[in-house]
Amino acid sequence: MSWRMPSEELKKVLDVPVMETASEQEVVDALTADAIISAHLYPGRRISYSRREAYWQNRARYTGPAFRRSTVIKAVDALVAKGILIEHDRRPAGKRGIQSSYLPNPMLVAFEMPKLNRKRGETIILRDKNGDILAYKDTPQTRDSRYVLEKVNDVLEKTRFTVEGEGVVTDGQWTRIEDRVFSTSATAMHRVFNQGVWTSGGRFYAGFWQTMRGRHRHTILIDGERTEEVDYDYLHARIIYAWAKKRLVGDPYIIEGFPRNVAKRAFFIIVNAEGYLAAKGAVANYLEKKGLDRKLAAKLIAVMKARHAPVEKYFHSGVGLELQNLDAKMAEYVLREMTVRKGVPCLPIHDSFIVPAGQVKNLVRTMKAAYEKFVGRSNSGVCSVKSSVATSDSTKSETWHLDSPHLHNPPFTTPAEVKDRTPVLGDSVLQNREPRSSKSVSSVAVGTGSSILVDSKEDPKAEQLGVKRRPMPEFMRKAMEDRKKAWKQKEARKQAIRESRQRGCQLVYGGKDGSVVVQKV
Repeated sequence: MSWRMPSEELKKVLDVPVMETASEQEVVDALTADAIISAHLYPGRRISYSRREAYWQNRARYTGPAFRRSTVIKAVDALVAKGILIEHDRRPAGKRGIQSSYLPNPMLVAFEMPKLNRKRGETIILRDKNGDILAYKDTPQTRDSRYVLEKVNDVLEKTRFTVEGEGVVTDGQWTRIEDRVFSTSATAMHRVFNQGVWTSGGRFYAGFWQTMRGRHRHTILIDGERTEEVDYDYLHARIIYAWAKKRLVGDPYIIEGFPRNVAKRAFFIIVNAEGYLAAKGAVANYLEKKGLDRKLAAKLIAVMKARHAPVEKYFHSGVGLELQNLDAKMAEYVLREMTVRKGVPCLPIHDSFIVPAGQVKNLVRTMKAAYEKFVGRSNSGVCSVKSSVATSDSTKSETWHLDSPHLHNPPFTTPAEVKDRTPVLGDSVLQNREPRSSKSVSSVAVGTGSSILVDSKEDPKAEQLGVKRRPMPEFMRKAMEDRKKAWKQKEARKQAIRESRQRGCQLVYGGKDGSVVVQKV
């Protein structure tokens, strides 16, 4: 119920019921706006709501005083009577189970979408073990977290976001990329804590950039400037190894016999699951979804645990929400430093962040500081800039170039572009901008924990700049070869699938090396 429309504008579009009180009218307007959004973006999808008194009492902090059981029921009934909502399935109050629901009238799609304004609600949300929202009393922690997030939302609200690129379709305030529809004005975030405690979960949600696929996020422009996304490399794996006081060597998601993207997802599933059987079932379902044999789940768990023997005790231990809580604290630290203190628009995606291209170095330093504060000693491979040419699995770049000579220097934000934003510390909104220097040395940091300086044959001044060639460590060479092998296996599977569809064959993933075996049917 976060969308609001002025009543006068609603009346121009629909015959909206006129209610007796201001609270009832607010609820009617919100339900109508929500119905219009749903009819346009999710045609045929029913909207559920509760008719229980206890449900709305727990949500008072989140919905505001206007949303009570009595006002909601009265508003829904009035909208059903007007035909704005149809197929009303009213369930008896006081019983848990299937909620009451209704369908927005499909005729709402025939109306031009009026301008909708997203109203900010409670930014700190607490859920119980079943996912139901809980009421809570504020603590110093919740007040501080709310203060930081509201300051971040203030900066983002005053920032101009656009999306430009191939396949981007813009219609008013709505943008469509493939099957994803979103509004770049939806910048207000909230945080969700789980299990009824403040030490579980706590991640940031609701930003429009989080609804975009990873391969499309590079199309975001901030105040007309191109952006970069910087990602923590193998963050949860690094944290687990840090807890065990062990060293992570190589790519943790390269598992013999399985594509990297499958192994990566399986790693998170196995770590998050509570118990071996739960992990096995969840991995089996995921393999089936990816077109692989469910029976490979036990094998995948076994080889995953063998690959990560030093931290085996953390697998299927249910530490997933604890890991999320730690990466959420790191994200809050980054936002506090980058956005609240320096005024830099920074868009979090759990363990990665999008900033104007001119702020990448600033962001990398801040992310490393966050890592050292909450996890431990960092190195040059802790984070990297994601490649602009991303895959469907959001594969990040193999290397991180502090300076990219092949890319043009991003334009500086002019005073006219930032005049509408609140200045911080008496300076420009984008402080600490670091102009590129033609004399800087490009340092390539591969995600292995070491930094390698390589010379450029095209630069005659390379030797003068102190650039030296060093032999590549053997473990790094092996990691690169493993990644190359995994990529070739993935391509072979794709080709086998295409050929099998043409010939009517059945695929069997039974090879010891994870190869594809094609059998006639």
